[in-house]
Amino acid sequence: MTEVAVVTPAANGAFSFTFKPLYKGYYLVGVGSVNNGTQDKFKVYVKGDDQINLELTNAGYMLVGRNNKENQVLEQWYKTAWKLERKTVYFDRGPRSFAGFFPILEETVEKARNWSNLHQTGNVEFDALMKHTVDYDLGYYALTLLLYPTASKPREEDYSPYVTNFDADQFLQDEVLLRFPYGLKMLGHLVAFKNKGLDNDFGSRVMSIPNDRLKGDYALAYAATAKSYARFAEIAAQYGKYFVREDQQSTLAAIESKINIYKTGAAAINFTYPDVKGKQVSLADFKGKVVLVDIWATWCGPCVKEIPSLKQLEQEFHGQDVVFVSISVDDPKDKKVWEKFIVDKQLGGVQLFAGAKAQIKRDYKISGIPRFMLFDKQGKIIDVDSPRPSDPELKEILVKYLQ
Repeated sequence: MTEVAVVTPAANGAFSFTFKPLYKGYYLVGVGSVNNGTQDKFKVYVKGDDQINLELTNAGYMLVGRNNKENQVLEQWYKTAWKLERKTVYFDRGPRSFAGFFPILEETVEKARNWSNLHQTGNVEFDALMKHTVDYDLGYYALTLLLYPTASKPREEDYSPYVTNFDADQFLQDEVLLRFPYGLKMLGHLVAFKNKGLDNDFGSRVMSIPNDRLKGDYALAYAATAKSYARFAEIAAQYGKYFVREDQQSTLAAIESKINIYKTGAAAINFTYPDVKGKQVSLADFKGKVVLVDIWATWCGPCVKEIPSLKQLEQEFHGQDVVFVSISVDDPKDKKVWEKFIVDKQLGGVQLFAGAKAQIKRDYKISGIPRFMLFDKQGKIIDVDSPRPSDPELKEILVKYLQ
């Protein structure tokens, strides 16, 4: 989703804004960040010469005053599917229970039968889109809940008929999916649902999409998450033939411009943090040496799991021009825990404390840990998302850059 207009309501809650639509179709009106997806945002149909009057409430939205027939029909569908949307899209705001989901789903599916045929506007283009809207909304709401990352999920044998008979390929045949504000998110949901019993390999997931342009959209969404330029370049080279639309090309260029600063040979972004004794230590202090940086925390299970392999590397490269720097992003209140952990686990190398909101996380776009980064003797980037110590490839890279 892309933000097209922002307005601050008056003291009495009233608001208004105008904008020139880039296309005829759905836009969202609501509150909150685009990062919250479709939560607290509601579809309206815009043709280009519309005046839409609505009221936002804690429970959703309602049309008020004069509105065109397209948005009146859209509001009727919104009311029909309201319970299902609340149960799924807003799952994280409730008790996070699947109880009642399948009955609500099947009740809405039953109401949806022949719904669009009974709610025609005379606008042929909109009526066709509305027919898709009913189908795609049902699919999006169902998959949003079924794929929600929670430990407790319903068993497949407990699925209701709609889910049991759900065919992801029905929605992956063409680009109608992208006419919806949740299109890219639903694309990810569809691929995940379709591949639940297959290898989680990214290439397999891409090739499971029957429409080539949707393959491109899926690969682009993945490229945007690349932590290193090398990984971005790999994705772009492998799936570039699917980036055929103008918007796909511009998205690719935008992603590359953001990640270009992390390509091999680019200057490293310096950092400075205190060690256990309070001495300030910088990356720049290690010019002339290869530097392996480990971003970790004492509470991070996968981080702790890498410690034995990291210690083994330190022993193997002892006395050579390589420095192992571990930077903790524990919460500042847990600094004593970090200090004790260093002693108890007999950690070697250079141990620094950055804190949970460290600048290094923003500088290197670190959203998950552990994260290992390699820098050469000139202080330039080798890889800001390097293999982990448990991966033999890391040793090979160190040997190469020490020569």
